Amino acid sequence: MTEKTELLFEIDDQKLLTIGAVVDRLRGEFPDISVSKLRYLEEQHLVSPKRTKGGYRLFSPDDFRRLVQILTMQRDDYLPLKVIRRELEKPTAAVSTPARQGLRKADFLPPANEPQFTLEEIQQMTGAGSALLAELEDYELVKGRQVSGVKRFTETDAGIIAAAEQLARTGLRPKNVRVLKSSTDREWGLIEQILLPALRSRRPERRREALDALEEITQSAAQLQQLLLAKNIRQLLASLGLSAPQS
Repeated sequence: MTEKTELLFEIDDQKLLTIGAVVDRLRGEFPDISVSKLRYLEEQHLVSPKRTKGGYRLFSPDDFRRLVQILTMQRDDYLPLKVIRRELEKPTAAVSTPARQGLRKADFLPPANEPQFTLEEIQQMTGAGSALLAELEDYELVKGRQVSGVKRFTETDAGIIAAAEQLARTGLRPKNVRVLKSSTDREWGLIEQILLPALRSRRPERRREALDALEEITQSAAQLQQLLLAKNIRQLLASLGLSAPQS
């Protein structure tokens, strides 16, 4: 049976994608994706799309986000499917854009070299609504770029939007968390002051050393920031006579 490739269905106010449409939307970030690979992931019980009476697979927004998570763990962490399945089955596993642990050299590529996503794809991946996206752009936390008349966002934007969407559920809107951007901008100013002379060097080996140092500094700074935040949380809970829930 040959499945339909480009149709989008709407059932119970939920937009459902055919397997071919899913492949088309994923190919920009995952060039080796194929219909057969999606079928294999279903056979391995990693995703369970709906079926029409005619047997065609239909993928929901949650299915799409789950596929992005699976494929990202395969590509970035080289995890086998057995391990990915175990990670997804954990109670805390969120079917959304995966949380990032530290920075990679790939994060330092120019925005034009990052995978690009349309507004609709971003909403499907992150669950963010139009109002939240508009706020994020208003406060310059993300910035969509017009490409051939279509607004597109980078992979980094997708991560920021996913995190902002989770914060919004707790009542923290972009206007409340923009202080984090100000803090990050100040932190980057310090790093730039230290490394800029080496990055501008005419000696290739010194520039390479600076890039290695950039990765190390950003990871260490992120770790320090998390530890300082944890310290403040412990002090607050101690002052209230509370203890953090055990994981």
